[in-house]
Amino acid sequence: MMSFNLSEIFKILVGILLVQAATGVLAALALRTDNQEIWFLCALLALALCLLTAFWFNSIITHAKKDAAAHVRDGFSKEREKIRVRAEREKTKVIEKSHQQMIKDRSRIQARANTKSTALFAGVLAMGCILVFTQFFTFGLLLISSTGGALAGYLFRSRQIGFGRKPKTALQGKTALKRIGEKFRGEG
Repeated sequence: MMSFNLSEIFKILVGILLVQAATGVLAALALRTDNQEIWFLCALLALALCLLTAFWFNSIITHAKKDAAAHVRDGFSKEREKIRVRAEREKTKVIEKSHQQMIKDRSRIQARANTKSTALFAGVLAMGCILVFTQFFTFGLLLISSTGGALAGYLFRSRQIGFGRKPKTALQGKTALKRIGEKFRGEG
Protein backbone atom coordinates (compact mmCIF):
# COMPACT_ATOMS: atom_id res chain seq x y z
CA MET A 1 0.00 0.00 0.00
CA MET A 2 1.63 3.22 -1.17
CA SER A 3 0.51 6.57 0.16
CA PHE A 4 1.76 9.92 -1.10
CA ASN A 5 2.28 13.22 0.65
CA LEU A 6 0.65 16.36 -0.62
CA SER A 7 4.07 17.73 -1.56
CA GLU A 8 4.75 14.75 -3.85
CA ILE A 9 1.31 15.09 -5.46
CA PHE A 10 1.97 18.82 -5.95
CA LYS A 11 5.35 18.08 -7.59
CA ILE A 12 3.76 15.57 -9.97
CA LEU A 13 0.91 17.99 -10.77
CA VAL A 14 3.40 20.77 -11.54
CA GLY A 15 5.33 18.38 -13.80
CA ILE A 16 2.17 17.38 -15.70
CA LEU A 17 1.13 21.03 -16.13
CA LEU A 18 4.61 22.00 -17.39
CA VAL A 19 4.64 19.14 -19.90
CA GLN A 20 1.16 20.06 -21.14
CA ALA A 21 2.04 23.75 -21.42
CA ALA A 22 5.30 23.02 -23.24
CA THR A 23 3.59 20.56 -25.56
CA GLY A 24 0.84 23.07 -26.27
CA VAL A 25 3.38 25.80 -27.08
CA LEU A 26 5.32 23.42 -29.33
CA ALA A 27 2.12 22.29 -31.07
CA ALA A 28 1.01 25.91 -31.63
CA LEU A 29 4.49 26.77 -33.00
CA ALA A 30 4.46 23.77 -35.33
CA LEU A 31 0.97 24.56 -36.63
CA ARG A 32 1.91 28.18 -37.48
CA THR A 33 4.71 27.14 -39.77
CA ASP A 34 4.55 25.18 -42.95
CA ASN A 35 8.08 23.88 -42.66
CA GLN A 36 8.23 20.11 -42.02
CA GLU A 37 11.66 20.34 -40.34
CA ILE A 38 10.27 22.56 -37.58
CA TRP A 39 7.51 20.00 -36.97
CA PHE A 40 10.16 17.30 -36.65
CA LEU A 41 12.24 19.48 -34.27
CA CYS A 42 9.15 20.31 -32.17
CA ALA A 43 8.29 16.59 -31.97
CA LEU A 44 11.87 15.76 -30.85
CA LEU A 45 11.78 18.59 -28.31
CA ALA A 46 8.40 17.36 -26.98
CA LEU A 47 9.77 13.79 -26.74
CA ALA A 48 12.87 15.01 -24.87
CA LEU A 49 10.66 17.03 -22.52
CA CYS A 50 8.45 13.97 -21.88
CA LEU A 51 11.52 11.81 -21.13
CA LEU A 52 12.90 14.39 -18.68
CA THR A 53 9.51 14.60 -17.00
CA ALA A 54 9.31 10.79 -16.76
CA PHE A 55 12.73 10.71 -15.06
CA TRP A 56 11.58 13.50 -12.73
CA PHE A 57 8.43 11.52 -11.81
CA ASN A 58 10.50 8.38 -11.30
CA SER A 59 12.78 10.31 -8.93
CA ILE A 60 9.78 11.64 -6.97
CA ILE A 61 8.25 8.17 -6.66
CA THR A 62 11.59 6.57 -5.70
CA HIS A 63 12.07 9.11 -2.91
CA ALA A 64 8.47 8.54 -1.79
CA LYS A 65 9.09 4.78 -1.62
CA LYS A 66 12.31 5.28 0.35
CA ASP A 67 10.55 7.62 2.79
CA ALA A 68 7.71 5.13 3.24
CA ALA A 69 10.17 2.26 3.75
CA ALA A 70 12.11 4.32 6.31
CA HIS A 71 8.88 5.16 8.11
CA VAL A 72 7.86 1.49 8.23
CA ARG A 73 11.38 0.46 9.32
CA ASP A 74 11.25 3.03 12.15
CA GLY A 75 7.87 1.69 13.20
CA PHE A 76 9.21 -1.88 13.22
CA SER A 77 12.30 -0.89 15.20
CA LYS A 78 10.15 0.90 17.78
CA GLU A 79 7.88 -2.14 18.04
CA ARG A 80 10.92 -4.43 18.33
CA GLU A 81 12.32 -2.24 21.11
CA LYS A 82 8.97 -2.34 22.94
CA ILE A 83 8.95 -6.13 22.67
CA ARG A 84 12.55 -6.31 23.90
CA VAL A 85 11.77 -4.06 26.90
CA ARG A 86 8.63 -6.06 27.70
CA ALA A 87 10.61 -9.33 27.49
CA GLU A 88 13.29 -7.88 29.78
CA ARG A 89 10.66 -6.85 32.32
CA GLU A 90 9.05 -10.28 32.22
CA LYS A 91 12.46 -11.90 32.57
CA THR A 92 13.20 -9.72 35.59
CA LYS A 93 9.84 -10.62 37.13
CA VAL A 94 10.49 -14.32 36.58
CA ILE A 95 13.97 -14.04 38.10
CA GLU A 96 12.62 -12.15 41.12
CA LYS A 97 9.82 -14.69 41.56
CA SER A 98 12.25 -17.62 41.36
CA HIS A 99 14.58 -15.84 43.78
CA GLN A 100 11.73 -15.35 46.25
CA GLN A 101 10.78 -19.01 45.83
CA MET A 102 14.38 -20.06 46.47
CA ILE A 103 14.53 -17.92 49.61
CA LYS A 104 11.23 -19.39 50.80
CA ASP A 105 12.41 -22.94 50.11
CA ARG A 106 15.75 -22.29 51.77
CA SER A 107 14.14 -20.89 54.91
CA ARG A 108 11.72 -23.84 55.03
CA ILE A 109 14.54 -26.36 54.63
CA GLN A 110 16.66 -24.49 57.17
CA ALA A 111 13.78 -24.51 59.64
CA ARG A 112 13.41 -28.28 59.19
CA ALA A 113 17.15 -28.75 59.62
CA ASN A 114 17.13 -26.58 62.73
CA THR A 115 14.28 -28.63 64.18
CA LYS A 116 16.08 -31.90 63.47
CA SER A 117 19.37 -30.53 64.83
CA THR A 118 17.66 -29.23 67.95
CA ALA A 119 16.01 -32.61 68.50
CA LEU A 120 19.37 -34.37 67.99
CA PHE A 121 21.18 -32.05 70.41
CA ALA A 122 18.39 -32.40 72.96
CA GLY A 123 18.56 -36.20 72.65
CA VAL A 124 22.32 -36.28 73.09
CA LEU A 125 22.08 -33.86 76.01
CA ALA A 126 19.37 -35.99 77.61
CA MET A 127 21.52 -39.09 77.13
CA GLY A 128 24.43 -37.25 78.75
CA CYS A 129 22.25 -36.31 81.74
CA ILE A 130 21.04 -39.90 82.05
CA LEU A 131 24.65 -41.14 81.95
CA VAL A 132 25.62 -38.64 84.67
CA PHE A 133 22.83 -39.90 86.90
CA THR A 134 23.57 -43.58 86.21
CA GLN A 135 27.16 -43.63 87.46
CA PHE A 136 28.86 -42.92 84.12
CA PHE A 137 29.76 -39.50 85.37
CA THR A 138 32.88 -38.81 83.29
CA PHE A 139 31.42 -40.09 80.05
CA GLY A 140 28.19 -38.14 80.71
CA LEU A 141 30.07 -34.87 81.33
CA LEU A 142 32.14 -35.47 78.20
CA LEU A 143 28.96 -36.01 76.18
CA ILE A 144 27.26 -32.89 77.63
CA SER A 145 30.27 -30.63 77.01
CA SER A 146 30.78 -31.86 73.45
CA THR A 147 27.08 -31.33 72.75
CA GLY A 148 27.32 -27.78 74.11
CA GLY A 149 30.35 -27.07 71.92
CA ALA A 150 28.63 -28.47 68.84
CA LEU A 151 25.51 -26.44 69.57
CA ALA A 152 27.56 -23.25 70.02
CA GLY A 153 29.36 -23.85 66.72
CA TYR A 154 26.08 -24.56 64.96
CA LEU A 155 24.52 -21.37 66.33
CA PHE A 156 27.59 -19.31 65.41
CA ARG A 157 27.53 -20.62 61.84
CA SER A 158 23.79 -20.02 61.43
CA ARG A 159 24.24 -16.48 62.76
CA GLN A 160 26.99 -15.86 60.19
CA ILE A 161 24.73 -17.09 57.39
CA GLY A 162 21.86 -14.99 58.77
CA PHE A 163 23.94 -11.80 58.54
CA GLY A 164 24.88 -12.54 54.94
CA ARG A 165 28.55 -13.28 55.61
CA LYS A 166 30.24 -16.18 53.97
CA PRO A 167 31.15 -18.72 56.65
CA LYS A 168 34.85 -19.49 56.87
CA THR A 169 36.02 -23.05 56.44
CA ALA A 170 39.20 -24.63 57.72
CA LEU A 171 40.68 -25.16 54.24
CA GLN A 172 39.59 -21.88 52.68
CA GLY A 173 42.27 -20.09 50.67
CA LYS A 174 46.00 -20.58 51.32
CA THR A 175 47.40 -22.23 54.39
CA ALA A 176 49.14 -20.14 57.00
CA LEU A 177 52.61 -21.45 56.08
CA LYS A 178 52.16 -20.53 52.43
CA ARG A 179 50.99 -17.05 53.44
CA ILE A 180 54.00 -16.51 55.66
CA GLY A 181 56.34 -17.76 52.91
CA GLU A 182 54.81 -15.34 50.41
CA LYS A 183 55.18 -12.42 52.83
CA PHE A 184 58.92 -13.13 53.18
CA ARG A 185 59.37 -13.42 49.43
CA GLY A 186 57.33 -10.26 48.80
CA GLU A 187 54.59 -11.90 46.69
CA GLY A 188 51.63 -11.04 48.90
